[in-house]
Amino acid sequence: MLEEYLLASAPRAAYDSPMPVFRTAFILVVAALLAGCATAKKEEPPKPLTPQEIQAQKISELRQATISAPNDPQAQYALGNALFDAGRFVEAKNAYQSAITLKPDYAAAYCNLGLCLRVLGQADDAISAYQRALEIEPNDETTLKNLIEALRGKGDVESSIRYLTQLTELRPDDVLVRSELANLYFLGNDFEAAELAFQEVIRLDPGMSSDYYNLGLCQMQQEKFDTALTTWLTALAYDANNASVRKGLAVLHWRRGDYDSAWKAVVDCQTRNIPLDNEFLSALRNDSGQIGPAAE
Repeated sequence: MLEEYLLASAPRAAYDSPMPVFRTAFILVVAALLAGCATAKKEEPPKPLTPQEIQAQKISELRQATISAPNDPQAQYALGNALFDAGRFVEAKNAYQSAITLKPDYAAAYCNLGLCLRVLGQADDAISAYQRALEIEPNDETTLKNLIEALRGKGDVESSIRYLTQLTELRPDDVLVRSELANLYFLGNDFEAAELAFQEVIRLDPGMSSDYYNLGLCQMQQEKFDTALTTWLTALAYDANNASVRKGLAVLHWRRGDYDSAWKAVVDCQTRNIPLDNEFLSALRNDSGQIGPAAE
């Protein structure tokens, strides 16, 4: 009987008797299981998603959101942004247009639609989209900057100046905006307006030699030679290595009829390895009646 067996198997010395068979078998089974656990292959963690996969997942979720809320313009707008970021511009354009259909005064959607259209080569439609956005939100700086860039890309200097003037009113102390306006005036051959604009740039940030060069160039185009000379000497005080100014001084002296000073400026440029235009040198030789600087 079991009770008798238990009574009969009282503890003994280890060397007195072998371990019962059922205990040996049990230990072997446990040992085998432990060994199996030790040698089992560890499960590898899932690989992280690539940026492209994350982007695709986001687009899928946003597209599902537009299905769940078909009358939500913001859902279409968010989908358009994700598609634009993924470089899927045609699909992005369609999403923005859907947002506008649902919300005709959606200025941000018009602005981003303009970005898509410009990337797709539809510059005129892009400009129209930006202008519509500004009708809704006239002082939106992002839209203004995008519109100015699109107009400059088309070479429409006059319209660019009009919108850039509006932007300077919103950002009166922005040196970059003022500088761009001055450059546009110069490109449009309005040298008087360009001069005033560059003077404002210098007032805001007086340490840029290049701004003094541009100011002097405006003054020289108006034949204000003495004023231009003073401006360019100021530019050299800020940056003695300004090659544009040193070349400009040679041309300025030539245009003033001061040929000796022009030749000195030429020698100065040659000493500094600043290249000069051959057409200018030919004109200086012809007008001065000299092939080089006069001997001192």
